[in-house]
Amino acid sequence: MIISIGFVRSASQVLIKELDWAQNSMDSRLIDVTDLPDFNLQALFIDDNEHFNSMVSLLEKEKAFYPILDAKDESLGYNAFENLPAQAFKDLYLKVTNRWTMHQNFNSLENIWTLTNHFRDLWKKDRLSYFEEMFYWFKRNIGAVDLTIIFNDVIKSEEKDENNEKKERPKLVQSMLAGTKKGNFHQGGTKEKELMQNYLDKFHDIFEITEFHPTKGQFVATAQIERSPMIFMARVPQLNQLQRSLLAALFNGLQI
Repeated sequence: MIISIGFVRSASQVLIKELDWAQNSMDSRLIDVTDLPDFNLQALFIDDNEHFNSMVSLLEKEKAFYPILDAKDESLGYNAFENLPAQAFKDLYLKVTNRWTMHQNFNSLENIWTLTNHFRDLWKKDRLSYFEEMFYWFKRNIGAVDLTIIFNDVIKSEEKDENNEKKERPKLVQSMLAGTKKGNFHQGGTKEKELMQNYLDKFHDIFEITEFHPTKGQFVATAQIERSPMIFMARVPQLNQLQRSLLAALFNGLQI
């Protein structure tokens, strides 16, 4: 799991520092501001209003994916950020992520009725949009670095009938929506089919967090709606009771 945090160096450059969570090793690079949308940041610091003003249109799009913070609020300057050791970097990441995800969690709780109805409507009318919006909501509310959702899907498949004639028939397959900053749909294969089989006994529950390993940043949860199973796999270093309860509440509310 790679944790990436940026610090705006100038109106044209951003310093990206990256931490390998398992190895506790650091790396850094300078990028052009225009390349910022290509990076999966977990936070971005700015300490100059002029830099902020020059980047407003870009930051408006980026703020949906991670917190954009005033470095002065953390008593953090560019040089101090550049020289942060691994443990201090990790502590800073956990602090700002906790604050951001808590804001997301409380906002979701305050709007849980509207949120549940919205996802329920999407499930009935537009299944792909349901998974797209669930990807972003789930990722923001647990502060995931990346996320994969595996689910059953039905496609049309050509098969020969008893008269050796080709006919289109429905075929059950596994599909997934996976990504870091943004999710992309893919058709699954043998691995995804095996995962569905391995977690088969977990789908009796509406929602269950089956695995969580903070040191590795590994998270796995299973859920079902109308007997349709899905698996959520994410990289996230921490998970609190508020997040656990919020996820359970949402999926309980989604039962038609």
